[in-house]
Amino acid sequence: MIILHQDLGVNGCITFLGKTNNYNEVMLVNYKILKAKILVICLLFFSNIIIGQNDSISQRIISNINPHSEAPVHSILLYLENENSGVIYNEGFGTASKLGHAVTKLSAFKIASSTKLFVSTIILQLEEEGKLSINDTISNYLDAIDYLDFNNLHILNGIKHAQEITIEQLLAHRSGLADIFTDREDEFFELLFQNPDKNYTPESIIELYYQFNLNKEPKFIPGQGWHYSDINYLLLGLIIEQLDTSKLAQSIRNRILQPLEMKHTFFEYYENPIAKLDKIHQYFGAINFSKLNTSFDWAGGGLVSTNSDLVLFIKALFNYKLINKESLAKMIDVKSTKDNESRYGLGVYEFNLNGNIYYGHFGFYNTFIGYCPASKLVLSYSISQANPDFNTYGFISELSTLFANKQ
Repeated sequence: MIILHQDLGVNGCITFLGKTNNYNEVMLVNYKILKAKILVICLLFFSNIIIGQNDSISQRIISNINPHSEAPVHSILLYLENENSGVIYNEGFGTASKLGHAVTKLSAFKIASSTKLFVSTIILQLEEEGKLSINDTISNYLDAIDYLDFNNLHILNGIKHAQEITIEQLLAHRSGLADIFTDREDEFFELLFQNPDKNYTPESIIELYYQFNLNKEPKFIPGQGWHYSDINYLLLGLIIEQLDTSKLAQSIRNRILQPLEMKHTFFEYYENPIAKLDKIHQYFGAINFSKLNTSFDWAGGGLVSTNSDLVLFIKALFNYKLINKESLAKMIDVKSTKDNESRYGLGVYEFNLNGNIYYGHFGFYNTFIGYCPASKLVLSYSISQANPDFNTYGFISELSTLFANKQ
């Protein structure tokens, strides 16, 4: 038997207080203690490396926060995850607004067009349930809504094409329908700033569509091109309401938010949040869009969320917890769009970042949520400035590289 006192100081000394007749037993104890110390040292060493690399990511983020610019960046929130290694970076820096409190990694933000991922998911769920086919023409579901004036939605060179539009074409932005935001940008924002508190509805958005004569300015015959238009997703939102016999906000909550316990996500202006949220302010240039009523976004971009909640969603989507393998394959079957534009599937962009192919969606306010199936990488971010002084792609690419060096 060995009676000893262990002093695990710098030299790892062992002081014997008794005797032993088994030299090998003593050596075994020495070996085990030495091995344990080496393991501890290695863990500390690599922990310091990871902390240092976390610091390098954080420092790089902080360096791009600039509240004094003409296009101020008050906050940046970033989530990066490698599911293979289990390494996660999830932080937030800056302030919620010009004179606001400090943000955290749990701060919420408008996700804008990333909402389209949710709408597309529900449409594919409805197809799995046998309630529709994405090959169906949309007239089957929308013809009876009086304010749509359905037959006059798409008139090209005097010929009406609304009856030809399919659900898949709406999902993929291949209907040819014009967009009130991009095709009448000046007129729309003039109206918005004249009445910044106005509450919009799907009906009032369609009224604007006709007021701007956009029904007579489609871009092409359905299926013969690509043009990004939120009107596509407004119509998809209406289809969901028709088939679920509930408001779109409730369908999103019942089908996605509640099952995934996304407690910090809600459909802004169309429902109340279920938890207290710390929302950041989001800007386009000097304009603080958080002080405007953005209910016009609706099915095309009305959700507010957090990086952590968005990660719950995108991981569930790609692990077949929301739609099956066949539906996901349809969603990410991306096709060419136009010059200098990423390929697009059904409510999803393809995004090449440092050679890793992500599938997800960008939001107007400089947000993104995406997943890389090949490398099992997750990326979600919010930059509080839609048009910052720096190149967003280059910035995110650099942060992604720093994160990869942690692995």
